[in-house]
Amino acid sequence: MMITCFGKNRISGKLRKRDSSSSSSPPGNWTSRDEKDEEGGKIIFFGRRNHLFDLDDLLSSSSQVLGKGSFGTTYKVTMEDMSAVVVKRLKKVVVGRREFEQQMEIIGMIRHENVAELKAYYYSKDDKLAVYSYYSQGTLFQMLHGNRGMYDRVPLDWDARLRIATGAARGLAKIHEGNNGRLIHGNIKSSNIFLDSQRYGCIGDNGLTTIMRSLSQRTCHSSGYHAPEITDTRRSTQSSDVYSFGVVLLELLTGKSPASPVVTEGETMDLASWIRNVVAKDWTGEVFDMEILSETGGDVEEEMVEMLQIGLACVSIKQQERPHIAQVVKMIQDIRSTDPA
Repeated sequence: MMITCFGKNRISGKLRKRDSSSSSSPPGNWTSRDEKDEEGGKIIFFGRRNHLFDLDDLLSSSSQVLGKGSFGTTYKVTMEDMSAVVVKRLKKVVVGRREFEQQMEIIGMIRHENVAELKAYYYSKDDKLAVYSYYSQGTLFQMLHGNRGMYDRVPLDWDARLRIATGAARGLAKIHEGNNGRLIHGNIKSSNIFLDSQRYGCIGDNGLTTIMRSLSQRTCHSSGYHAPEITDTRRSTQSSDVYSFGVVLLELLTGKSPASPVVTEGETMDLASWIRNVVAKDWTGEVFDMEILSETGGDVEEEMVEMLQIGLACVSIKQQERPHIAQVVKMIQDIRSTDPA
């Protein structure tokens, strides 16, 4: 069910973001400009509960830039009551209002502990916004790669990585059930995976690919996450989602960023190709992240090898050889019972 909050039938405006990189900046980072035409929009919420903010609250609240990506700029917006949400200002939206709203409805219907909740959306001529739950622990990318080599770095241990993989797999499986089993994420990567309250992986940025301009071939190739067929077609599928998720598993195991090519013996390879090459030479142990090698005991090492095999299955060059995400969930859960479920 969708409702407009506080009985406001229509709120028009153009949202502007003043330069800001700190959440400590005073309220008023967002400003609005009234439109004389009828191309303004209204903020639409999902769910039956009462919401404690509206568009005016978003406009007047303090904000912090969390990141800029292919789909737009993401902000943390802190309300007067100190609650926080994530607001994604979408760029390069290529569909009209009707298609935009239909896709938002499909995304908004998904409720799962391992999928970032779409709380609301806003559509106007000049701005398209998606409002999500905020996760205070940051992204998997930050946890894996932030402060590498620094004395104050807190590395992710193997137990944490296994829980993240378990939750993210469940989340992607739930996403693929959406829209009568046809929903595609289209942008699986470690910067779109967060930790929920139980420290399981939780997937964000769900389902935006279908309303955005296709990524360029260069972007697809350089990201390190996209399946080989995407470089040519630039059309995501559930199978290509599985490939991208497999790259995330390999990233968890190696601690290497897929966006940084690996150079070995004078040859430049993407992460998946490098791992295939190493495993083919029976040097499997050399792919694992040094930060978790110190934990290596018999059981842990076996679990890491099992996860590696799952990741390699997901990144098979041939789409028909990749497992379905439901199979991936079962294989990961079979590595170790990480919870009573």
